[in-house]
Amino acid sequence: MTERKDPAYISFTDAASLLVRRGIVGSMTPRGLRHMAESRSRKEPTAKDRWPFGDGPGQESYLVAGRTRMMRTARLLKYLERFPPKGRGPARLDDSDR
Repeated sequence: MTERKDPAYISFTDAASLLVRRGIVGSMTPRGLRHMAESRSRKEPTAKDRWPFGDGPGQESYLVAGRTRMMRTARLLKYLERFPPKGRGPARLDDSDR
């Protein structure tokens, strides 16, 4: 079987799926990944866990393809392995929702 290589650049949608396949997170949506990017981009310029993509100091610019922001896959994976997502995870159903 041929090993599947990751693309050089990846969208938020494909990145969310890749993170789950790699086991970096148990679940992730593109919206959740975008939220993490926005909240981590607001950190001080010297914060070492700041989101690596954007227009700020120390951030790499997104590659824009049409209306899609693309990130360098290797840098994203390296960053998220070092600073994994923290959060409540997906919404849980209680007995009244079933």
